[in-house]
Amino acid sequence: MPDDITYIRKWIKRGLSKDGKVLDFSAKGIDAEIAMELAENVNLPDLEILYLQANKLKDAALEEMADAEFFAPLLELWLYENKIGDAGAVALAESSRLTRLRYLSLYTNRVGAEGAIALAGSETLKNLETLDLSFNRIGDAGAVALAHSPHLNRLKVLHLDANGIGREGMEALANARGLKSLTTLNMMYNRIDPPGLEAMLNSERLRSLPALKTDWLIADD
Repeated sequence: MPDDITYIRKWIKRGLSKDGKVLDFSAKGIDAEIAMELAENVNLPDLEILYLQANKLKDAALEEMADAEFFAPLLELWLYENKIGDAGAVALAESSRLTRLRYLSLYTNRVGAEGAIALAGSETLKNLETLDLSFNRIGDAGAVALAHSPHLNRLKVLHLDANGIGREGMEALANARGLKSLTTLNMMYNRIDPPGLEAMLNSERLRSLPALKTDWLIADD
């Protein structure tokens, strides 16, 4: 690495686990410029888990990093408590690097319907087992796309708390054609829509899940 990015060396030294599999870059103030430097200069072939939460990352930073070589080996990517919107989610969905990813946390960001639709339609992310989109803005259109995703067949855990989801999204999840491996669905703090909630609670498929949480029901075996 060039001498002018010695701070990245220091971050890696402090944040990389001894086995080289876990890297903690949380709360580092990473912006688009730093993201570009990371993308161009970091290559950690054994890396499996990357923590980037609480960095106030915006879309431009994700667009810089999404196709970075150091994203390629990742199994888990933690991006919660940032400022990632639709463009950032699209960049992740269209990345050619994240084919091994099993866990993606986008909790508390600014992802809307467009971003959720992109994630649902991503062939790159077909190996995801957990997707956390709680406290975003995906709405009904985003929920419908996820419910009928042709690619998220391995997804086991889906967090959609506080996303402004109403009847259309709830009914789609109640009759989902996709999400064939789902075991856990969290849907707290969405719209108070009694017919939509009733459709979910009357769904034979959803009621058979080991864990289902809505504003009317918390069932967890």
